[in-house]
This record gives sequence, C-alpha cells and structure tokens, in this order.
Amino acid sequence: MKQQKFIVYLSALLFLLAVVPSLQAATTATASLNTKSFPLDRAAQLTVSVQGQRSISVQMPVVEGLHFIQRGQSSRMEYINGSYSSSVSTLFLVEANRAGKYTIPAITIKTDDGPVTSNPIHFEVTAVAANVPVQASAQNGRSATRLRSGEAEKVAFLRLIPVKTESYSGEVVPIEIKVYFREGIQANLNSMPQLKGDGFVLQQLQGEPYRSREVVGNSRYSVLTWNSALSGIKEGEHVVSMELDATLLLRQQQRMQRPRSMFGDPFFDDSFFNSFFGSYREKEVKVASPELTMKVLSLPEKGRPNTFTGAIGDFRMKVRAEPLEIAKGDPITLTITVSGEGNFERVQAPKLRKQKGWKTYSPSSEFLKYGNGNRGKKVFEQALVAKDSGLKEVPAVAFSYFDPASGTYKELISAPIPLTMQQNEEKAAPVRKQTTVPHKKKSTATAVKQVEQVIPGLAPLQLDAGTMNKKLAPLFTRRWFQAFCIILLLVVCVAVSIRLRNARFTNSPQLQRQKSMKELLDKREQEIEKYLQATDSRGFLASCRAAIQEQLGLLWGMEAAAITLADLQNRLPKESVLCTIFNAAEESAYSGQELSKEEMQEFTSSLKKELTNLL
Repeated sequence: MKQQKFIVYLSALLFLLAVVPSLQAATTATASLNTKSFPLDRAAQLTVSVQGQRSISVQMPVVEGLHFIQRGQSSRMEYINGSYSSSVSTLFLVEANRAGKYTIPAITIKTDDGPVTSNPIHFEVTAVAANVPVQASAQNGRSATRLRSGEAEKVAFLRLIPVKTESYSGEVVPIEIKVYFREGIQANLNSMPQLKGDGFVLQQLQGEPYRSREVVGNSRYSVLTWNSALSGIKEGEHVVSMELDATLLLRQQQRMQRPRSMFGDPFFDDSFFNSFFGSYREKEVKVASPELTMKVLSLPEKGRPNTFTGAIGDFRMKVRAEPLEIAKGDPITLTITVSGEGNFERVQAPKLRKQKGWKTYSPSSEFLKYGNGNRGKKVFEQALVAKDSGLKEVPAVAFSYFDPASGTYKELISAPIPLTMQQNEEKAAPVRKQTTVPHKKKSTATAVKQVEQVIPGLAPLQLDAGTMNKKLAPLFTRRWFQAFCIILLLVVCVAVSIRLRNARFTNSPQLQRQKSMKELLDKREQEIEKYLQATDSRGFLASCRAAIQEQLGLLWGMEAAAITLADLQNRLPKESVLCTIFNAAEESAYSGQELSKEEMQEFTSSLKKELTNLL
C-alpha cells in the first residue's frame, strides 16, 4: 500500500515535468558585454543568454585579436501566475591581444528547436591605464577576481569596479558592481547597492542584476552583477565605496527520526530527505566593498568654445532640413541627431551659427539608449521660419563637447543646407479707409418744477409741545450698553479663535511645515529678485536650486542638500518646471552657462507658481 502511494506521487511529478515545458515562451537569444571599453590588461565578461530553452550549445566566432574563455553555464526557471519560463546563460571572458576597436559578430547558438543567432557587439580595448586596480586574468575557466585579505572567511563580499579612477567633472564613468555569495548560502537582498561618498553620484540601477557563478580562490560563489555609471560632481580626490543590506538563510540540519516519519516508510528517512526538510535561520548582514580612491579633474578653461554646454564623451552629429523649397514665412523642420557615448543628459540642442533672417522656436528632444552603457543618440527637432525672401541656405549648426581621452574640446560644425526660395507674386489688396462721421448727441434740459403740497387739516389746539420728561429705561435697552456687549462678544470670539488656531498649529506638523516653507520661500524670493535685478545668472540659478531643495526637503522629509536631479525626476512629473530649472542650475554650475534676463524672468514666474502650489 505504501509503495502504491509512492508510485502515484512519482507519476504525478513526472506528468508535471512533461506538461510544463509546453508552456515555455518563444526562443530568443541575446549577447551582452559588461562594458563597452576596457584596458588591455583586463578581461571583459560576455554573457550569451537564450530564453525559452533549458540546454544550449554556443559556437563562438573567430575574431582576430580576441580570445574567448568559457567560464560556465547557468540556467534559470520560473513559474509565475501560471506562466512558465526558462533561460540558459553561458559566460565567457574576453581577452584582447592588442588595443583597438572590435566587433563580435552575431553568435550562433544550437538549441533543441534549431539554431538561433544573437545580436552583434561593438566595443573598444584601450591601452593599459595607470593607477587602476588590476585583476588577475582568467586561466583555466577560473574567475579573474582575487580575494583580498579576510575575504576567504566571509560568506559574502562586494566589489566596485570602475573602468578608470581619474575622470573629469561631469564625465560618466562606467562601473561594474558585483556581489559574491558563497555557494550554498541562500540570500535575500533588502536593499539595492548604495554609494558611500560625497564626490560622486550614481546612476539609478535599473532592472534585475545578472546572475552567474564564479570560482574565486578555491571556493565557488554565486554572483550578482549590476552595470551602472558614476559621475563626479566635485573636484579633488574622493574615497567611495558601495554597500547593501541582505538576509542570509543558513541551513540547520535536523536529522529526522525513523519512528516519526510523516510517511511511515523508512524510504523517506535517508539523508537526502533529511537535507531537503532541514530548517533555516536568518542572519542580517551588511555587505560592503573596499574603499576606492577616485580623482575628479576640473574642465580646462583653455580652448572652451562658446557653444559648450557640458557634454563630455565622444559624439557625432548629423543635420537635415525639410522642406528645402519654401517661400517667405514658410516653416522648416530642422532635425539634428547627436550620437555617440557620454553624458547625454547634458547634451543640449546645437544652435545656428547665423540667425539673421530666421525666426527660431524652442526645439523638442528625444533620447534613445543603446544597451546598458552610455551609448545612444539624442534627436532634436526645431522649427525655423524664413523672414527674408533673399535667404539661400540654412545656416551651419555648431555643437561642441569635451573629449576626456584627449583632454581637449572639440567642435562639430555642419555644412550649410542650400534652399530654394519662391517669390510671392500676389500683391496685397488696397485697404479702403472708412471715414466715420461722428454722431452728435442732442442734449436736452429738463425743467424740474417743485410743487409745494399743502396738507389740509384742522388747526391744532396747542402748537407748543411743552417740556419733555425723561423716562427710566432698563440698562439692556441703552444703545451704548448693547454696543459694549457686542464688542465684548467679538473680543471673546477672537480670543477663542486664536487659541484654537494656536492649538491646531501646535498639534499639526503639516501646518508647521507649511509655515516653514512659506518663510523660506519668502526669503528665497527676495534673494532671487535681487539677483534678477543685478542680472547675475549664476547666483540666480543657485538661489533657484536652493529654493527647490528647501521646499521639497520639507515636503519629503529629506535633507535639503541631499536632494538631487535624480530625486526630482523620480518623484515629479517629467514635464515639471522644477526639473527644468534644477537641471539648468546644475548645468550652470558645471559649464558656466549664462541665462538672459528674459529667461531669468520666465524662470522666476514659473518657480513662484510651482513652489506656491506646494504649500
């Protein structure tokens, strides 16, 4: 009887294993590199993943100058809300023999459903960088990571790996964040990795981390990897580190006694089932990375173009306009595409070098990101209207950026675009002047006659009223007493109202916060008005930024100085004016961009309106 029950359980399990794979998703393949640039003395991590399969065979292409080392394979299966999915990932280390730009073509992967191909990958290998921590190269499929002193005894450790430790202010530095958990230890993350240090800001981590396994030293580890970027905001040397909170589930073995077997069969009392039904205990830990010293350099003043707005990286520009056959007053759509790699949040719309004869409008922009790095393109569309019929071309467009690789400013200038202007032969119809004859109003005088009305009646017997005697009246009928009572009642009502208002204010943190916000806002408005009258753009934007931080700090319960542009973008609508003004203030601090008095006045009115609505 017991054996029959076991056979029934086993049959049900085999049936589920046979049916569930039919619910898998379609097969798709992707390939990703953990960095778009790495030095010659280090290796990059290539991940080839296939969704909808449980076993794959990867055929790596032959690329001259590159060497691929397979580090292992991991699989993942999920069953969520009745939907089953599985994926397999193969990990490779990529080493280069020489510096240069490389392309890994589409990779062919064999699956049970036939071969599939991944996307190609473009990256660059640079010369050996100075002052960058060097990791051991991978050999025999082992990890390129070396254990530091004391890490061999830990069940978890964290590493922060930047592509370089010296960068310019505002430059985007790609980093890799890796958390190692000793194999066999189950862990739950209680927080995302947090940056410690005041000289850099961390791009917001998006999506789930990549999961893999590595052999470090003589131990196997489960690894979580995030790809992000740092940006320096303060010149000088800074010490940075990362940390996160996690809960470790440590297994406690509990040998089950045979007489107490829940199945009543010695078959279930072996070591396998004892391990399966073992209990766990939780342990809260804080995993931190070693401190890393990074240096932020200031942007040079020499050679800075007037068109520089803070863009740092490597960019290219394309410009096109349509239509090219127009008449005076017709609009033209100017499309400017800036592509490459860098801090696209500081890439602003390039400007016409000559604006005479043109009316320009504010451009719109759209950013498209490529992969996990900082590569992408930003497309600007701007409307132009020809005010002069003698125009023959759309003027050249200029865009400048700072190249951190060469340490110099570069300016991209497009070629003028020829135009064909159509002459308007229609003459305007003469405008007839209408003469209006004023209408004279006739004034008439009205005679008012006073009529004395005689009231007939009997003659009085006595025309003299005589002497009047005062009567004794109660006090409450006296007018002065009534007025006194009304005034006293009003005083009592006012006193009670003030007392209730003070009690309400004392017991209401919200009212106290509104009062503080109002006082700070009034003070900042006076300061902003002073800078506006003096046409001090930098002081004006700094005061606007401080006003936004103070108001949102009180509203969100945060330290005002700790509020960044990322906090505003996460909590406020994308079209919020506060985000625009805050971004302009930060750009002014980094690039020295100035505002006109008209722009300052427009910012002032928009800022007052938005911050007043927060009260």
